[in-house]
Formats: sequence, C-alpha cells, structure tokens
Amino acid sequence: MYNRLTISAIIEITALILWVGGLFSLTILAAPAIFQTAPSRESAGRTFGLILKRFHRLGWGCGAAILLAGGIRYTGRADNQLYFAEYTRYLLDLLMLGLSLYTGLILSGRLEKLRARMAEGVDRVGKDDPRRVEFNRLHRQSTGLTAFLLLLGLAMAVLFGLEVY
Repeated sequence: MYNRLTISAIIEITALILWVGGLFSLTILAAPAIFQTAPSRESAGRTFGLILKRFHRLGWGCGAAILLAGGIRYTGRADNQLYFAEYTRYLLDLLMLGLSLYTGLILSGRLEKLRARMAEGVDRVGKDDPRRVEFNRLHRQSTGLTAFLLLLGLAMAVLFGLEVY
C-alpha cells in the first residue's frame, strides 16, 4: 500500500503537470492557432477568452490540490515536518494561486467588459481610443502575469525534482 508521502507526491506532480502544461499549451500552441484561423481578431479573442475562463477554474483546482498534497505530506511524516524546498513550493503555489485568481477574476472581467463596450460602438475603435488603450494595457498585464505563472510553475517543478527523501 502507498504511504502518504507517495500519495501526496502523485497528487502534487499531477496537479503541477496539468496546470503548467495547460498554461504552456494554451499560450504557445492554442492562442496562435486560434488567432491565425479565426475569421476575425474579435472572434478569436472571444474564443480564446472562453477557453481561458474555463482553464482558470482548472488552475484554481490544481493550486488547491497542491496545497492539499502539502497537508497530506505534513501529516504523513512522523515528525510533522516539511523541508525548505517543500515550504518554498507551497509558498510559490500560494503566489501562483493568488495571481491566477487575480488574472481570472479581475483582469479577465475587465478585459471582457472593455471588449463588449468596444463591440457596441457603431464606429471602428481606433488605436488612440481610450478603450483600446486600456484594453491593450490590461492585455499586456495579463500576458505578463501568465508568463510569470509559467516561470513560477517551472520553479516548483525544479524544486520538486531536487527534493531528496
């Protein structure tokens, strides 16, 4: 029978693979393909936005699963002790979870409202339109945070790999 450390490792690495692998696949593979093949940029944005909205929920579940794995790991040791690499991983997970919640709930919501307001207008939204300027600023922030999430996830994977039992 598996012990708690093994079960926690399986939960943690599976959640990390799903979360970071999913982020990588969406940003490197899916987004460019969607924007190349969609009939319009607006249509591509709506499609990718819906995919991201669904993916955020998966990411939040993965972040929670990693914390659950930490709890299992902590209670699975006779001395109820976590090592430095483990503490660091769980702190990185909390940071990733917080940034993911911010990106998924706040930034995505603002971007969607701006997209809807720009679509309402009869006239074409130019580069200097304040809505377009704000949309581009928020989009850059969202893209930067997503790249940072990927780096944090890779750091977690390295820490997991370096852990010695």
